[in-house]
Amino acid sequence: MVKFTLDYCVEFDIGLTGEFCSGLVCGESVLHDGERIESSSYALLHRFSGVPDYPLYKVLALGLLKSIDSGSFCGTFERISLGKEVIRLKEKEDEWSKLINQKGSELVNALKDVFSELQVQEPLFSLMKDGIKTVEARCFEEEYDRIRRGGSMVMINKCLMFEVLELHQYASFYELLKAESSEKVFPGTKTVEEGMQMFRKLYDTDQENFNGVVAIHLSKSVAQPCVALAHILSGLSYTGVQNLLGLSHTTGSIFHALPPPRSMLLSSFMLPYKPKIKGCRLSHGARALAKHVDRSSDGFWGVLQGTDSDKNERAMDIINRFIGNCCWMNIHIVPPHGEVFEIRVAQGYGARWSRDGTKVCIF
Repeated sequence: MVKFTLDYCVEFDIGLTGEFCSGLVCGESVLHDGERIESSSYALLHRFSGVPDYPLYKVLALGLLKSIDSGSFCGTFERISLGKEVIRLKEKEDEWSKLINQKGSELVNALKDVFSELQVQEPLFSLMKDGIKTVEARCFEEEYDRIRRGGSMVMINKCLMFEVLELHQYASFYELLKAESSEKVFPGTKTVEEGMQMFRKLYDTDQENFNGVVAIHLSKSVAQPCVALAHILSGLSYTGVQNLLGLSHTTGSIFHALPPPRSMLLSSFMLPYKPKIKGCRLSHGARALAKHVDRSSDGFWGVLQGTDSDKNERAMDIINRFIGNCCWMNIHIVPPHGEVFEIRVAQGYGARWSRDGTKVCIF
C-alpha cells in the first residue's frame, strides 16, 4: 500500500516530489516473494539496521507500521551525541504522533472491513482502479463462497478496497463472457472470442473445466485506507519520512535527500586509488583508512599493515561493519566536501561519502 501511494503521489497530492517518491520505490526488494510484514511481530526490523536496504519504501513501511501500532511517531533519532549541533525536532514529533494516532486509526478501521484479498495483474488492475473494469473473472475457489453475498469488501493487490455487488458462477469462461459481456471483464475486447484469448493467457483450461468459474461484480469503495496513508505521508513530509528511514537532522541537513544504496557505497569504497599506476592495488577506502588508523587513542581502527590486498580486506571489514551497524546517518553540507552522506557507529567513529555515494570522502 505504501508503494502504491508513492507511485500515485501526484494523484494523492502527498506533497512530495515525484523524484523523491521514485527514489523510495526504486531498487530490488530484500524480502523474498511471499514474505509479509506483520503488525504483530517486528522480527524483520533487524534486517533493516544500519544503512537501509533498497527499496527504501520497505523500511518506511516498517516505521509506519510500528508507529500506527503504537499510536505515536516511532522515529529513529540518533543515539550518539553531537552536542549543540543536534536538532531533535521534538515539536514536530509531537505533531506527527497526533497525525498518526488519528489517521492511523482511520486506516486500521478501514482494513477491518476487508473480507478477502485478490491479486489482479496489470494492466487489469489499473483499469479497475479507474473504474473501467467492473467484473473480475476467476476460476472458482472455495474462498469465493465467502464473498458471495453482496456488500463484502475485498482488497485488491493489498492497495484498494472494492465492494462485492454480486457473484455469478458458470461452467466455463465462454459461458461467463456470453452472459457478462467481454468488455466488462477485459476492457478493449469486443467479442467473446477476443475475451477467450485473454483468458487463455491467464488461466489453465484444465483448471477451468475442473472448478468452473465465477464473475465477481465490483465497485471501488469510497473509503480507502490508502487515503489515510496519503494524509500521514503528507503530514510527515520530507523530514518525517527521512526520520523513519533513520536519517538524523542537524544544521546543514538536506531535507529532500535519500541515503544512497549500500551497493553504491561499497562500490565506490572498493575503487582503486591510483588505477594508472602499475602494481598499485590500494582501494580508495583503504587509502582513507590509512590516513586515520593512528588517530584513535583507544585503538579503535586496529592495525593496518601488509600488502595492498591485506589493507583492502581490513578496510572492507570495517566499512561493512559501519554500514551494517551504524546508529547515526545524515545527509548534510560539510565544508570543504560539500553535500555528503555520513554514518557513525555508537563509539562516534564514522565515514563520509559524496551525497550520491559515488565518492569516498573520509573516515
